[in-house]
Amino acid sequence: MCLSTSPDGSFHQVSFVNSICTSKGGTHVEKVVKQVVDYLEKLVQKEKSHKEIKLKTNVVKQNLWVFIRCAVENPTFDSQTKENMTLKDKSWGSTCEIDDKILKELSKAGLLEMTLNLLSAKNKNELARLATTKKGGRITGIKKLDDANQAGKKDADKCTLILTEGDSAKALAVAGLGVIGRD
Repeated sequence: MCLSTSPDGSFHQVSFVNSICTSKGGTHVEKVVKQVVDYLEKLVQKEKSHKEIKLKTNVVKQNLWVFIRCAVENPTFDSQTKENMTLKDKSWGSTCEIDDKILKELSKAGLLEMTLNLLSAKNKNELARLATTKKGGRITGIKKLDDANQAGKKDADKCTLILTEGDSAKALAVAGLGVIGRD
């Protein structure tokens, strides 16, 4: 087995089961990817600055290049072309445990940073998608946002942005708007 970071930001795998090329991967590839994701999640949870981050398998997978050659007892495939192994790992007749040393080297090669950067970019894109609205529409999907009455309308440039730190400060600001009017 060989693991590497993907230079182009897309998942690549080359795998063989009993000398049969499984070009679409299968359960053996997913087992390896899961171990990598689990290791990276442990690393993220150790860092205080990243504790709230939840890694997604597909995001980690996008930065990974996997080469696997394995021997499995009586493998099963999804078709006669044998491109995808479907046999569950309990029935392999062998184990596939990646050494922590290999996972540590993979992390040092930049996999964790690449994954966090990609996750951050995806979160920014999601926020941008949520905030994009047609003219006259309201922004939805952002927690604790009270949109201005004129937001997205012809007088949107006259709106005032009020930022507060904490729920109690927001309650005070909203109460003040109730006195002077929301427009």
